[in-house]
Amino acid sequence: MVKLPGGRARLERREERRDRRRAMRIAQGLVCALIASLIVTVAVPVAANAAARQSIASISPTVGSDRVVAFTITCGASSTCSGTATAKLSTGGSKQLSYRIAKKSSKTLTWTLGTADHRKFAAKGRATLTVTGRAAKPAKETFSKSSTVTPATAQLTLLKASYDIAGDREVPLVLNCAAATGCTASARLLLGSTEVAQQTIRAKRGAVTAKLRLPATNYEQLAADGGRYSIRILESAPKRVETTRALSLRVAEKPAPERGLSKAYVERNWTPTAYDTCPAKLHASYRVVGPDGKYYPTWHPAQVIDPATGRTCTFGHEHGADPESSEIFDWVSSFTAPKDVVPTEPTGLPFGYTSEELDNYVQHDHGDMSMRHEDNGGHKVFVANNVKMLDADRNWLRLGDGTQLTCDFLIKQHQGSWSPDAISNNAHEILFAARCDDGTELITSMLSRFGNANEMFSTCAPDSPVPTVGSTLPAGDGGKRIIPTTECVKRNPTDWSLYELWEGENSLVTADGAVLARFDPWFGVRNPSRLSDSRVSTATSNGISRPVDLAWLTEGAVTDYLWAGLAEQERFDYSDPRSPFNGARRDFYLGDLQVSDPGTKNGIVFTDPYGGSAGPERRVGSIAQLIKPGSVLGTVKLSRQKFDVKADFGKDNGVHAPN
Repeated sequence: MVKLPGGRARLERREERRDRRRAMRIAQGLVCALIASLIVTVAVPVAANAAARQSIASISPTVGSDRVVAFTITCGASSTCSGTATAKLSTGGSKQLSYRIAKKSSKTLTWTLGTADHRKFAAKGRATLTVTGRAAKPAKETFSKSSTVTPATAQLTLLKASYDIAGDREVPLVLNCAAATGCTASARLLLGSTEVAQQTIRAKRGAVTAKLRLPATNYEQLAADGGRYSIRILESAPKRVETTRALSLRVAEKPAPERGLSKAYVERNWTPTAYDTCPAKLHASYRVVGPDGKYYPTWHPAQVIDPATGRTCTFGHEHGADPESSEIFDWVSSFTAPKDVVPTEPTGLPFGYTSEELDNYVQHDHGDMSMRHEDNGGHKVFVANNVKMLDADRNWLRLGDGTQLTCDFLIKQHQGSWSPDAISNNAHEILFAARCDDGTELITSMLSRFGNANEMFSTCAPDSPVPTVGSTLPAGDGGKRIIPTTECVKRNPTDWSLYELWEGENSLVTADGAVLARFDPWFGVRNPSRLSDSRVSTATSNGISRPVDLAWLTEGAVTDYLWAGLAEQERFDYSDPRSPFNGARRDFYLGDLQVSDPGTKNGIVFTDPYGGSAGPERRVGSIAQLIKPGSVLGTVKLSRQKFDVKADFGKDNGVHAPN
């Protein structure tokens, strides 16, 4: 070996050490690179294998009315998977759920949204649901999935919301299932919030009819006054969805039976005069079906719109107060309708029904009695609602709780004040109805007798009967007809001398004389168009004159009260609309109302047309009368009260005599 100088030897030793260190660093780098490459080679398969082991397989795209959010996790590992999954909705709300899934299988997890969160979600109409899974076994790993979810829509929809219910009481719901897999649901019929019927529905895709049956009590109520019905459909498949729709239910209309026509409708209906502009056909359209199933004339306004022309026309006569303004009109209309009436048929107050039954009564073994038919214009209606009742000493009558006793009255009285008829005839058709809050009820139709036939009283001598002629009607049971006379009015042309007052006395009586009901209304006319005139009467007829003619007397012409200003006008006929004497200013009085138990289950008895021979069985020519005593009224004597003191039913509406 050659020995180098000391300095060079040291230099070489340093370079040799440097080379060794460099070689070590290179070797270390190669080792690290090799390790890194091994790590990469191993790590990639591990990540791929983890993704295959656990994942969010699916998220249900809809949320039903049950508020359930659903998603499915798949375990692809060869051992059991477990961990937690956190679901978060973008509109608000989150939930962490634990899971455990068998190897090589899937599991659906559900989360029920809170009410407030579901409300926000439904209002928005859509949201993003993000599900993040954190696996614990067989290895720790994280996985996630996001998807858009929307509120579920009903697949079973109602196609028809209005139904006519026939006698079988079936409600045939017409529905459509839009789901390809079909629909399963429960349909619940509700009246208000009360369930009255239910039906399970399993339907294929397409139209389907589900039949529910209305209970008998609900059907009867439906026929009377309807009700607020709805249908609630609870779908359970394909998704739980609840919907509610209002339903319109009504009793199916039956075809109206063939109806006959009464004499009042055919023979005593109205014919226009030269002053009237409405056609007779329009007047005939105002009709109702009476208890016997025949058509009768009824109330109508004095002037109406003629549908044929679209213009206002007048009938020239009036029938008093509108009966529909009475609080008991529907009750009375129901009572006077026949049992087989259908909803499309008109009901109300039949004018002339009692006279029709009198014909039947006379023709069936009572030929010794007279028939009775009256003109159309004389039928007048009177209404009094919420009348506070007074006893004979003018004290308020009270119920057991101390409140005042009140009654409602609806009356139809024939009171002609233009012809000689009432000068001798005492019987005139009345329909009298009263209902009180102590339970008293009375509906009666009869011929009311105002005093005796062939007898009247003068306004100047109201206590002295004046004999008249020509009537064959039976005597009365009290009351009177006070009718102004020409001599009386001429001497005293005032409101009291012209005032015509009919005082009624009416009873419903059994065959042995027991009084079941008693009522005595009075009816006044402040401007009648006739005066009883003995100067033109004969041995076989009763003469009348016209109050309007007193304005044009050669001597002693009347110029006061209703006659003021007439003398200056050219003379016109009593039937001219310019005459103030048209019989349209009327008032009435209510007096006694005494009722007793008729001894029948429903309070109905049948009488002859004059209110006699009351009994529980219907007979030829008999009339149904409703009598129910209350807790206060019965035998109490009542004070007389006056109504309509300023009523004028012929003001600016074309009314004129005869009316």
